[in-house]
Amino acid sequence: MKALTKLSVLLFFFSVVSLTDVFAQNPYPNHSNCVRQMQQAGLWYFGVYAGMNFAGVDPVPETTQPDVLLSPISPGVIADSAGNLICWTNGKQVYNNEFHLVGDGLFGHFSCTQPAIIVPKPGDHTKYFIFTTDSYRNINGDNGLNYTVMTVDTWSGYANATSINNNLIENNMDGRLTAVKHANGEDYWVISHRWESNEFCAFRVNAAGVDQNYVSSNIGSVHSGANNLLGFMKASPDGSRLAVSLYESQIVEVFNFNTENGTVSSAQTSPPDYNGAYGLEFSQDNSKLYLTTLDYANIIPAFPSELIQFDLDAANIFASATSIHTSDNGFRYGALQLGLDGRIYLAKSINATDHSDSLGVIYNPNRQGLACNYNSLGGADLEFYLGGKQSFWGLPNIVQSFVDWPHFLYDSVCIGDLSIFSITNQANIDDAGWEFNDPAGTSNTTDFLNPTHLFSSPGQRAVAVTETYGGSSYTYSESVTVHPLPQVTFGVDTIYIFKGDYATLNVGQWAGYLWSTGSTASEITVADPGQYWVEVQNEKCCYNADTVYVVQYDLHVPNAFRPASPVNYEFKPVVPFNAVQDYSLKIFDRWGQLIFESKDLGVGWTGNINGQPAPVGVYAWRIDYNTISAEGTRPIKMAGTVMLLR
Repeated sequence: MKALTKLSVLLFFFSVVSLTDVFAQNPYPNHSNCVRQMQQAGLWYFGVYAGMNFAGVDPVPETTQPDVLLSPISPGVIADSAGNLICWTNGKQVYNNEFHLVGDGLFGHFSCTQPAIIVPKPGDHTKYFIFTTDSYRNINGDNGLNYTVMTVDTWSGYANATSINNNLIENNMDGRLTAVKHANGEDYWVISHRWESNEFCAFRVNAAGVDQNYVSSNIGSVHSGANNLLGFMKASPDGSRLAVSLYESQIVEVFNFNTENGTVSSAQTSPPDYNGAYGLEFSQDNSKLYLTTLDYANIIPAFPSELIQFDLDAANIFASATSIHTSDNGFRYGALQLGLDGRIYLAKSINATDHSDSLGVIYNPNRQGLACNYNSLGGADLEFYLGGKQSFWGLPNIVQSFVDWPHFLYDSVCIGDLSIFSITNQANIDDAGWEFNDPAGTSNTTDFLNPTHLFSSPGQRAVAVTETYGGSSYTYSESVTVHPLPQVTFGVDTIYIFKGDYATLNVGQWAGYLWSTGSTASEITVADPGQYWVEVQNEKCCYNADTVYVVQYDLHVPNAFRPASPVNYEFKPVVPFNAVQDYSLKIFDRWGQLIFESKDLGVGWTGNINGQPAPVGVYAWRIDYNTISAEGTRPIKMAGTVMLLR
């Protein structure tokens, strides 16, 4: 910030705000940097008119929506980055954020496990693509893989289907869809699979739209048979892996996925040990895979549903299988889906007509074995109650990258700002210890779930938290980047303007601005004197500020002077030295003869002509100069008379 020292000597001559007014203000607002907005998967609609909202620390049931879209299987649902609903679809009908039907006749089929998924168009918040997959069992014809364009009206905020069923693959798809972000962090991969084939088809979505030249990978089992349409395909939150369950074959397959080029590789196939293999989901930290099994065909289940965990870090993934829970109340376990809270939710239903008013919950899916705490919170049995709505077989099919949240969140970490940390999943934690790897920093960790820390220097920090619960410890770490503050400056301490003139204040290009006037524009124009400040935000969500003083002045010229006076002994204008350039003062006698000239603001006429005292009387003067301001220079010419006294 700029000091007041240069201004103090000018207060006698110029009209400015008082120092009392200046220092009475609190120049900069209090804030804790940017709040992360990654809420595209923060609103769910599914099942028998059920819903969930993840806007808070813990999700709550959505119950106010009208009963307009029954979703037995996994619908496509998407919100904007702030968690406001854009649209959702069962694969055939599309409803917008006002729960109005805005599209019908899409080619997603009801028999498919994952008939639809919705992907934003990169770089365009008004466009979304609904990908739909058909089934070869479609009695109206096999329509393959298609996408529908949803356009959000910028005035009303409503989404409408503007181009329906653009074909990508003509026919013979297996009814599975998943999606993750490209390695560049902007584009997306939509991954599908052909029927009667082992071909994965990965379509890239970028700023130009949907690239119809998909990436083909022939690997793993051939998807065929009467009931292998049942089962899921899921990508891990970080996009590094794929998993597929094949109901009839009773197997699970795990693959590597390359988010740079879209290829699928390194198949690992389980033994045929999983009768009714169905729902799949990865843990938040990508270390565990969960599977549900169910008897889909029989009115009375021939075998109970089961929830199974696999350790993806094990040398033999499928040898690590652990049975987490077996249904003992007739409920069949369906889809699994990771939420923004780091917990995995389980859809369940007795049959097509008898449903559940709750979801199962894996409270700590990162933890090994029974420590994952299925339906166990603080030692008590607790499912997620749907507020009077009901579960069916499916949960929302979402872009998995939207639930790729770190184990703990933090506001953008900037030097000079107190960084606030928060554990994403706060279930079943007795205590937590933090290591910031910043020996010179200061911290306040009295709230172990939400500690604060003031980092001492910029750079990378390996921040770790060790949680304890029931006598066991679990450590998780994240790489945290500590950013320097933006170097914002007006370039000067003071800007001078003439009365009636103005100045444009500008500090360069930044991601965001907040001016003392309340403006959020990149620059402002001011005509009043006073202190002005701007706070800027850079692309890392770090803030810094600078101030400038705008001084309004006139060039004051005395109308008389007396050389013998101890104060008013010299004729010259009063003007700040750094406000003018190319200055010239000329004095003329009554006959128009030039008797004095100065080009130095500090040198005036002392009343002499050729070294001798000039006679008392009236003398003419002329002053020429250029002003200096934020607007550049402007020539000024002035003339008048002065009385010489003795």
